[in-house]
Amino acid sequence: MKNILPKITWAVTLFCISCNDFLDEQPTGTLSSTSNLTSADAALAFANSAYVNTSVFNSLTSGWGSVTPLLLEYMTGKVSSENSQSNFKEFQELTVSSRSPYIEEWWRGCYAGIANCNLALQKLPEFNQVDPQLISRYQGEVLFMRAMYYFYLVRIFGDVPKIKTSQVELNELFVHRSPIKEIYDEIIIPDLLAAEKTALPLKDLTGRTSLSAVKTLLADVYLTYAGYPVKGGDQYYAESAKRSLEVLSHYTLFDKYEDLWKPENNNKGEFIFQIQFSLNKSSNQMVNIPLPSRSGMSAFNLEYGSMIPTKEFVESYREGDIRNDEKQFFFRTYKGNKSKFSPGAPELTFMDFKGYYIYKFFDSYAIDVAGQSGLNWTIYRLPDVMLMYAEAQSHADGAPNDASFAALNAVRYRAGLSPFTNSDLVAFTAAVWDERYFELCYENKMWFDMIRTRKIRDDISGQYVNFIGYTTKWGKTYSNTQLLFPIPLREMQTNPKLVQNTGY
Repeated sequence: MKNILPKITWAVTLFCISCNDFLDEQPTGTLSSTSNLTSADAALAFANSAYVNTSVFNSLTSGWGSVTPLLLEYMTGKVSSENSQSNFKEFQELTVSSRSPYIEEWWRGCYAGIANCNLALQKLPEFNQVDPQLISRYQGEVLFMRAMYYFYLVRIFGDVPKIKTSQVELNELFVHRSPIKEIYDEIIIPDLLAAEKTALPLKDLTGRTSLSAVKTLLADVYLTYAGYPVKGGDQYYAESAKRSLEVLSHYTLFDKYEDLWKPENNNKGEFIFQIQFSLNKSSNQMVNIPLPSRSGMSAFNLEYGSMIPTKEFVESYREGDIRNDEKQFFFRTYKGNKSKFSPGAPELTFMDFKGYYIYKFFDSYAIDVAGQSGLNWTIYRLPDVMLMYAEAQSHADGAPNDASFAALNAVRYRAGLSPFTNSDLVAFTAAVWDERYFELCYENKMWFDMIRTRKIRDDISGQYVNFIGYTTKWGKTYSNTQLLFPIPLREMQTNPKLVQNTGY
């Protein structure tokens, strides 16, 4: 089980990240379990270690044009690929195996992050000579990150090994899987409740964790806990609504959708928590991944075409929805890049790609000039929280209140849609789910919504139907097997105490 454990020596190289530039990493040396823990810089280094593995949320995997977010998009049936080397075929055929590089990268990255968090949570209380408020803030950041790593793991894999402390003995290397509910009850929820009580700032514009980010994640956790597979009940809808409502007044929607893909807006406006990228340091690979394959439209070395929206999904947007206009959430035309075409070539003026492509991550400077992007990858933004609140409150109380209508309709208003006024719970829920589909598409939200609701929106009818038994556009039918991904083969071979998920 070597992929989920810190080195037994506990020696970890950590980094001090500047407040002015979250990616301006400067080595502070090697810290171990015997280090003299008196320096504020050392405490910061432990806190920063919790963020090192956030790359798992958006990083390259083995395979040409393959990145980790594709795992959570390919299985939805709402996306295709022009890149045969992206392993899309096994998702299309619903034959994903434990050998998938996406599977291994998510498991390894999350558990590596958890290992760093466990060590940081062990060592931070020992900094007796550092400002207690500062230590409290750092503990809040680490608790948030550990909860988030585990939240992704249980939704992707189901039951997973429960590791809360640094492992230093060989006999600790082999760990059984613990039930999903136990992971929620003993790690995810307690970590977030504890983080709520720390000295975190309400907001943070540098990319670090804020109290608002904690409450947002807790709202998402409670909403998920209320649904499948835990089915916690209405009290968790109420807890979700409480947390999301506490966040709503502190953020504002951008006036225009194009503000979402401007790097200068990173960590601002409606963004609550993002994974940090920066030019010349760590480029966001999701900028060129969805571009038309080998089209020559960008300054990137290649356009991969690894994530292409299905025609059926794009055309399921309602008439008048601005998000479906050209160069809002999608595009069909652009111009060729001068580095790819000879002077005077007609492609330099206009190219028609004869299909739909994703525009939500369109960093124009990166595409036209730089060939690398500092656009952040978003984990949570305001519309997500608005829609979480509307769904959770209406289910907790049995009907939507004025605040839920306001939240839903704010998202609709920006899209150019008329207000929704039907207070019937079933109709209101469908309207909220619609906005989650249309507003948050291709942001790694749709798959998790499908498995917590056990419903999928049929693009042709616009109706929500049972996930189990639904046949995709490729003629493949979802079964209980697809509710979870397989445990990586390497982990199964290394740890004899692991049991594979049913169907794999």
